[in-house]
Amino acid sequence: MTSLTLPPRPPGSPPLAHAWQTLADGLLTQRLHLHLDEWRAAVAEEQALPDVPGADVSVLAQRPAPLPAGHESATALLEDAELGFWWELPQRHGAESRNRRGALRRAADTAAQKLLAEQPGAAWSDAVTAVSSAAAWWVGFFAVIRHRGVHHNTLEPHPGPLHEQALGTAVSVVAHGMATRVLEAALRNSDDAPALRAAYCRAVEAGICAEPGLPRLVDELAELRLVDLVSTTARWRGRFTKYNGGTGAGQVE
Repeated sequence: MTSLTLPPRPPGSPPLAHAWQTLADGLLTQRLHLHLDEWRAAVAEEQALPDVPGADVSVLAQRPAPLPAGHESATALLEDAELGFWWELPQRHGAESRNRRGALRRAADTAAQKLLAEQPGAAWSDAVTAVSSAAAWWVGFFAVIRHRGVHHNTLEPHPGPLHEQALGTAVSVVAHGMATRVLEAALRNSDDAPALRAAYCRAVEAGICAEPGLPRLVDELAELRLVDLVSTTARWRGRFTKYNGGTGAGQVE
């Protein structure tokens, strides 16, 4: 029996983890477009979700707050972090705000505030706030259509009920993961920024502290699209487990 020897990667090719992240981002965008009409119909109905008791669909669907005036530097940083889509799609498709901040939005704001530690005004801090706010919308998007999804392991339909608190935890995890990507991009272009380095350290620390609870959170979320969103965004050892095993890329779609 001969062993399989893989050819070396071409010089200058991205690390495998970066390629998997690109795959995860692409699948996330694909799923949004595949289910956008379904989501819009559910939002228009404004009916209670059968699997998330007490959740307000209109609040889950709210468009994130816009970036401050003169946000060109923050937008450029989002593009450098390959997160332009993450911010732009909620702005394009999100519902009008009704001046109400639900549990997911509060979780996103808290995550950003803890990382920034009162460091407003810089492009990187605006970008962190933006991706954190968008995290609430993305989690809310898949929560609205969760009851029509399948279990992430068994692929059986109708995953069981879910408490909104678990969605808030998911928002925090996703916000920290996306903020880490923004801060890494900012650090690549910064010579000396102590506040930026401190924010990055806080983001890494948040990921380390969240990791022990991630397997339980994944089990609670249960539904394939939500699980993929959280598990490929968080910085943890299970981040690309499915891809490493050769599965997990659109096995239902």
